[in-house]
Amino acid sequence: MIKYIKYVLKAIPTLIHRYPKILKIAKHPEKYDIRTRYEASSKLLKRINEVSFHAEFFINNQENIPSEQCVFYSNHTSNGDPITFMNIMDRPIAFLAKNDVAEMIVVKTLAKMIGSKFIDRMDLRSEIKVFQEINKELAAHPELSFVVFPEGTRSKRPDFVLGSFHPGSFKIATRRDLPIVPVALFMTDRILYQKYHYKKYPVQISFLKPLYPSDYENMTSQEIAEYCHQAIKAELEELKKKDAELVQRLNGYSDTKLNRVLYLPKPKD
Repeated sequence: MIKYIKYVLKAIPTLIHRYPKILKIAKHPEKYDIRTRYEASSKLLKRINEVSFHAEFFINNQENIPSEQCVFYSNHTSNGDPITFMNIMDRPIAFLAKNDVAEMIVVKTLAKMIGSKFIDRMDLRSEIKVFQEINKELAAHPELSFVVFPEGTRSKRPDFVLGSFHPGSFKIATRRDLPIVPVALFMTDRILYQKYHYKKYPVQISFLKPLYPSDYENMTSQEIAEYCHQAIKAELEELKKKDAELVQRLNGYSDTKLNRVLYLPKPKD
C-alpha cells in the first residue's frame, strides 16, 4: 500500500496539469482524430512513468512491427502490460480488456478515449459483440492497431508459465486479413507489485516474427494460437536470462541483495 501511495503522490502534479485535457478529449472523442487521442493519453502515461513508476523499457526486434495496421498478441502478466505498450508505441493502439478494467476511473477514461473495448470472458454473446465493435473500430481508423492478451488472464511469477491461448481471439486479425505480431513481455508486474522496491524497474519487450495473411491463410485459429504460444514461450526463456543483469546494472545491487529481491513470490489471489 505504501508503494501505491507514493505513486499517487508523485503523479498528482502531472494529473493536475494534464488530466483536464484528457477529460476534454474524452468527453467529445468524435471531435479528435485517433492519433490526437492516442498521443494525449500516451504522453500522460509516459510522464507518470518518468515521475512515479520509473520503469526502463528494453525493446527487441522493433523491425518486426509492420508499418500497416496489425494486431499484437501478447502474454499477460499484470496491469503494467498496457502501461508498457503505451510507453513504447508511437503509433495509435487500443486494447481488448476485461470488464474489471472499466471499473478503474482514470484507466477507463484513457482506455475508452483510444478506442479500447471491454469484454466479459464468461459471456459468449459479449465476446461476439465486442469482436464486432473492434472490427468497426479498425475499419473506421486505418492508423489504429489492437493489442490482445489471448491468455484471457494473467500468468504468475516467477516463471510466468503461459496459459493456453484462446483461438477465437485470433479471428480479430484473420477476419480483416491483418498481420499478427506475437509479443513477449517480461516482468511488467514489478512496476505495480507493492513488494518490489527498485530504483528502476527493467521491463523487456520483444516483437517476434509476424504472421502475414499469406502465412496463415491455410492455418486454423488453433494452429495460429499454438504458433504464437510457442514463439512467446521460447522468447520469455531468453528474456529471463537477461533479467538479473539488467536489475543489477540499473540498481547497483550487490550479488547478495540481487538474489534476495530478484523474484518475489506472488501473493495468493
